[in-house]
Amino acid sequence: MKKRVIVSLVIVGVLAVLVIVSVSVKGRQDSVDVQTGQVELTEELVAKVTATGEIKPKEFVELQSEITGIITDLYVEEGDVVGKGDLLLRIDPRQLELQTMAERASHDITISEATNQQAQIKVQQTVVERDKAAVRKSEAELSRAQQNYQIAKRSFERKQQMFEDNLISRDLYDAAKNDLISAETALTNADLSVAQSQAQLAVTETQLQQEKVRYQNTLKRIEQSKANLDRTEDEFAKTVIRSPLSGVITQMNVEVGERAVPGTLNNPSATLMVIADLSVIEAEVEVDETDIVSVDLGQAAEVNVDALPDQPLKGIVTEVGSSAIQTAGSSQEAKDFKVVIQLESPPKSLRPGLSCTADITTAERDEILTIPIQALTIREYELDEKGDLIRKEKKARRRSGRGVQADSSDEAGGTSKKKEMEEFQGVFLVDEQEKVQFIRVETGIIGETDIEVRSGLNQGDTIVIGSYKALRSLEDGDLVKAVKKEVD
Repeated sequence: MKKRVIVSLVIVGVLAVLVIVSVSVKGRQDSVDVQTGQVELTEELVAKVTATGEIKPKEFVELQSEITGIITDLYVEEGDVVGKGDLLLRIDPRQLELQTMAERASHDITISEATNQQAQIKVQQTVVERDKAAVRKSEAELSRAQQNYQIAKRSFERKQQMFEDNLISRDLYDAAKNDLISAETALTNADLSVAQSQAQLAVTETQLQQEKVRYQNTLKRIEQSKANLDRTEDEFAKTVIRSPLSGVITQMNVEVGERAVPGTLNNPSATLMVIADLSVIEAEVEVDETDIVSVDLGQAAEVNVDALPDQPLKGIVTEVGSSAIQTAGSSQEAKDFKVVIQLESPPKSLRPGLSCTADITTAERDEILTIPIQALTIREYELDEKGDLIRKEKKARRRSGRGVQADSSDEAGGTSKKKEMEEFQGVFLVDEQEKVQFIRVETGIIGETDIEVRSGLNQGDTIVIGSYKALRSLEDGDLVKAVKKEVD
């Protein structure tokens, strides 16, 4: 009997051990392998924007010719230091010199014509004054003729009455009648003389006006010929090209005997040489549209030139583009913005056109909480009246499917209502029972590997930081098991 009891107890103990082991193994099988980390207090976090570009001088000129011609003289070579106004090259001036001489002669001829026309105007003005005097004289004679006619008329009328009254002889009557006829004839002639002198004055005044019009036209031709002369003289002056600034000849594209052609946007090969002021060097980089909002004037930057790998250069942002760089690609492609960084104490070995990479410091924080960037994930939740996340039981979630909200039934009518889901950024917090819960977090600046946490977590909290596959499938209440990150 005693032996049977002992055997029974042994069997019960073995079964109990088996049950415990089975439950333990099952629990381990249901857990998710994850990588964990802690919320840390970081002494300093620096946010940077990285962009690539090239080294450029602040001031440089791609020198091009404004006229066409053969280069006859070249006074500089690549690498020469030049001052503003120094003679660089000369283009064959012969054709433009001849054209300038022709335009100058044409201009002189029009000036001579204008001078002659001025003299003609003065002569014509004298003629007009003479004809005006003739008009005045004829008008005075007309006035006298009118007076004589009135006197003769009144005398004739008196003598006619006296003749009818037999007071005078017919001879006196006939003499008075002849005097009236003579006065009338003189009046008619004076009137004709006035009309003739007035007509002559009108002709001479018209001729004077025509002379003035011709003179004005000649003045306009003088302006035209002067403009042509100025244009040809300007082109002739451009056969000699001088340096527009002080600097170094960084590129020479022509030789004596080659033809210079006017430069256009469609013909960049027309550049004769490049002159750069190397006293102020800049790095011109292209910043992605997602980062440009963080870049501002005055921010510090570190520029690494590919040709000088062990010599990082310090600089300051001096220009931030307001519009995207235009490219020939599709408008759907990502946009880049130009940012200019002025370098501090650039080395003499630095050359325009060298490739570079710039790290622009956009923000700095001291003594802040941080987490690894890869720990952040996105989940969908409903919010209650207080604004808190509404979490579901794991079993209910599994029945309805992960990431999909099950319909809720109205108790009174039994109708279903699909509630709106919102996306939230956060991390999975690991509790003492090795279960996870999604926690909303507010983030700040982003460093190279870590991101600032402004709210939602405390220093020392354990969170899930990987793997990416595990973070995609985790949900509230999942059991996890911390494992080490696999080394690639």
